[in-house]
Amino acid sequence: MSRAEEFIASYHRIEDYLSRELGDGKHFSFSNMVNRLAKNNPIVERYKEDLHQMSQLRNAIVHERREPDFIIAAPHDSIVDLILEVERELLHPRQVIPLFRKLVTTFRADDPLQDVLKAIRNKNYSQFPIYNVDGSWRGLLTKKGVTSWLAESAHDAHVSLEGVLVRHVLYHDPHIHRYRFIAAHTSVIEAHHHFVNMKEGARLDALLITKTGEENEPLLGIIRPQDILYVIG
Repeated sequence: MSRAEEFIASYHRIEDYLSRELGDGKHFSFSNMVNRLAKNNPIVERYKEDLHQMSQLRNAIVHERREPDFIIAAPHDSIVDLILEVERELLHPRQVIPLFRKLVTTFRADDPLQDVLKAIRNKNYSQFPIYNVDGSWRGLLTKKGVTSWLAESAHDAHVSLEGVLVRHVLYHDPHIHRYRFIAAHTSVIEAHHHFVNMKEGARLDALLITKTGEENEPLLGIIRPQDILYVIG
């Protein structure tokens, strides 16, 4: 199969996918389907402009007047590689699990704050999921929140940590609600979408991964903004 044939074949598979996702896609053009799906599909939204350009290129290299899909020009290798990448992300999207599966350091609300400080010092962690004693979800403690509490509690440059528990510090954290739970099957691009499409002042510090996205399920992993940027590029 030539590279041009690869391009056309991939284009048709993407077209079929768009039609299935839309339900009645046969009534719309390729570009119209892209525009409609981009409103609710983060992967289509990410590749929206690429898909429009591919549609134009497909029309340019196919001489439909003589014969359906008769190729009169060959696309550049980089374009073929791109459409195959887009096809993979649409039809077989990378999911946050197993990519971001990891043991997450968590704490209980009644744990000593000193335990959190040790994790910050020894592991350079900056987000800490906090649970109640019964295992239910409490909130997200961040290194910035700990710093804020230390600054507010300092008297004559001295801070006593004696008897200070995580719960005493947690609600001093201005970022306590800057998280979202997501399901293990969430696509990497949808996870990225959560970070970049927040309104001003509502930026997320972390995505917390559980099996179905419910907060009281066991944590399977955590994603920070820099983690997703490293993967997405």
